[in-house]
Amino acid sequence: MDETYLSDLLSYSLERLNKEPESLDKEETRLKDGMRETAVRNYRAFVDAGGCYQSVRDEVREIQRGLEALRGSLPELRAGCQRFAGRAEEISRARALNRRTLAAQGTLLDLLETPALQETCLRHGNYDEALDLEAHVEKLAALHAADVPVVAELAEGSKRSSSVMLKQLLTRLRGAIQLPECLRVVGYLRRMSALDEVGLRRTFLQCREGHVADAVADLDDTNAYEYLKRLTDLHRVHLFDVVMQYRAIFGDGLEDEDADSSQGGGADQGADQNDDLNINTDGGLLYGWSAHRVGTYLALVEKTLPRIDEGGALASVMEHCGYCGGSLARVGLDFRPMLPPLFADAANGIFTRAMDVVAGEFERTVETHRWVYFLFLFSVRVVRLTTCFVHRWATAPSSAARRQKERGVDGDEAGDGGDGSSSAPDPPYALLEHVPVAALTNGVLAALNDLRHCALPQLRQPLADELRACVERCAHALMRVEAQRFGGGRGGAEDPSVGSRSAFVGACKALADVAAPYLEGCYGRVFKGGEKLVDARGAVSGLRNSFVSSGLRG
Repeated sequence: MDETYLSDLLSYSLERLNKEPESLDKEETRLKDGMRETAVRNYRAFVDAGGCYQSVRDEVREIQRGLEALRGSLPELRAGCQRFAGRAEEISRARALNRRTLAAQGTLLDLLETPALQETCLRHGNYDEALDLEAHVEKLAALHAADVPVVAELAEGSKRSSSVMLKQLLTRLRGAIQLPECLRVVGYLRRMSALDEVGLRRTFLQCREGHVADAVADLDDTNAYEYLKRLTDLHRVHLFDVVMQYRAIFGDGLEDEDADSSQGGGADQGADQNDDLNINTDGGLLYGWSAHRVGTYLALVEKTLPRIDEGGALASVMEHCGYCGGSLARVGLDFRPMLPPLFADAANGIFTRAMDVVAGEFERTVETHRWVYFLFLFSVRVVRLTTCFVHRWATAPSSAARRQKERGVDGDEAGDGGDGSSSAPDPPYALLEHVPVAALTNGVLAALNDLRHCALPQLRQPLADELRACVERCAHALMRVEAQRFGGGRGGAEDPSVGSRSAFVGACKALADVAAPYLEGCYGRVFKGGEKLVDARGAVSGLRNSFVSSGLRG
């Protein structure tokens, strides 16, 4: 209700209030009549208004449905807007990153070229620069490898280059390399931290072992004498270099070695101390490698020595090996005590083969020889050749005797041929009439002349046995000839002339009474007191008994 009408109504009098309903009815009637008239007069406007109202209602319903659809798509729109905002933020960050990348383009290019630059340094041998690049990449990888894939790829490339550098450094250690270069290479290996200290020492020795083994494999072993001398020189140089390089690089035994060198006459003791020190500090790596290399060298020497068939060459090789052992004794690798057994076997083989050849030639000669007395002038050529061998053997000092004299060893253990003033007895002139016996004497003297260069004490008994066996074999050969050609009525053998029988008997006596004792004495010239070991009289006792039993002695 209108407040103005209400306030007017309250101001009315009672009479007016009683007439108010009637006034209201009349006003209502008037308004209805006016509305009716207005409706009749403006009915078209009302019809149009109704149609417009209906259209508005339909459009409102349509708008309501559109609003409902819009309300349903709002969450998707909100999500799309959020995605757009996130993508825009990513694009913004990428743009900022690209801007920073563009600003640091030069630095990034240098960083990306690090693996290629490292490989270039390796190709030109610039290992210091390559290690600096590797350290730089490792530092970057520790900081950014988990976040930046490119840095991880750079680290992988750097590791591959490091593997190549490790192979190159190890290859250099396997080649001919001097101490300064060794120090640099080992320094590079330590900077790489690819090996621990023990592994580095073991790798160093393995590489140097490969170098020595390759050098040994390259030697020409066609000539055994030249091969052994070159093999000895190679080990003398390379073993000394490796031991000194190892001690200089890894610092083992330097203080003790300097202290020992300051004291006179203490080389052997210092070498023992250095060996003990190396065993204690590096687990025996240097000691084990040295023992292996010396053992390999001695095995090659033992394998090659039987191919040497001359005593002079054998003595020269033995002296060369002794010099090598003395040189290596300065670094604790004295292997000289291990040489005599090897050369003793070789010398024994040479002498044994010589005795076999001499005895075989004697057997073939006596089976076809015409037993007649030769004129002196014809036989003097034989004695001159024999005398030449004897005097050459007697007047020249043997290398073994010279070495024994230098070491102060008593002459009882070696031959006394070291004194050039002493003279050997001349060959007996009784051998001039018997060419087979003279040739036998000449062959044995040639073998003894060859043996004197390497007359080792341990050969006294074996070579005495060989000489006795040779003389005994020759005596048996004469006994077979006696049975076959001078047997008389036994076995139907032909009856030779008296001159032939006398010549054969003279040859037998020359062997038993002249040549055998003379060769026994010559053996004593090589090994003092060795004539007692030969027992030539026992070797020809069978021949003497054959004389008695056959009646040839008279």
